[in-house]
Amino acid sequence: MMKQTGKILLAVCAVCALLSANALAFTVVEGGDLTEINAPHEWAKAEIEQAREAGLLTEHTDDCFKEDITRFQFAELIVNLAEKATGKTIEPAPDTTFTDCSEAAVLKAYAAGIVSGVGDQQFAPDQTTNREQIATMIYRAVTYIVQQSGGDALGVHAQIQHQPGHGQRVADIGLAAAAAHALVGV
Repeated sequence: MMKQTGKILLAVCAVCALLSANALAFTVVEGGDLTEINAPHEWAKAEIEQAREAGLLTEHTDDCFKEDITRFQFAELIVNLAEKATGKTIEPAPDTTFTDCSEAAVLKAYAAGIVSGVGDQQFAPDQTTNREQIATMIYRAVTYIVQQSGGDALGVHAQIQHQPGHGQRVADIGLAAAAAHALVGV
């Protein structure tokens, strides 16, 4: 089960990177099929289907793959991942936490320490997010998952090499954080 969680976690990081990319390639073609325009590129279809089958995509993230992702959508995606990875439902913060958002996923993300808002009790749910925010949310989500799962969220104790000839064990959280940061280009 834990090994499967690790695979799911890495798959969601890939999906997160895909969903966070700017939609510079998005072109509206007169008379074009909107479903096809928003469909994922060929290179991403297999992993997106795996994420869909694993229940990692949400109502607000299972379409429009070439559009930018909002702070709300990413919070929903990452909370869904955390709940799937831990097998636990996150209890949401009070609906008065933010004055501009009472979405359950955002309140769960806040309660889990994944998001903190943009200041003045604002979350800015409709604002698009960026790699800096995404990397931070992924890191915090992985930290939460590790804490909730007793420190073995990936199910493996991987070895990576920082420099050739220097094999070094990396804690699960360090490996996941490095992978998350690499995936989103930070």
